[in-house]
Amino acid sequence: MPVAISIREGRLNSVTLLRRLGSHSRKNEIYRAFREVGRSVRTVARLRFLADPALRRRITAVTKQGRGVNGFFA
Repeated sequence: MPVAISIREGRLNSVTLLRRLGSHSRKNEIYRAFREVGRSVRTVARLRFLADPALRRRITAVTKQGRGVNGFFA
């Protein structure tokens, strides 16, 4: 939360945040927090995909369309 508040208030800019997440960041608490948030977001997206047949159809249609444009075969 302190990072989000600092970004919102303009006390922390993106360059500083990326530097903190850069080298040797696996030991960094901010890195670990953002990694867990990312995992949560991916899990929610996967659950929505599994639970919603209309969403699955829409994603499949767009994926097939993209494969056709790029010359891949389904």
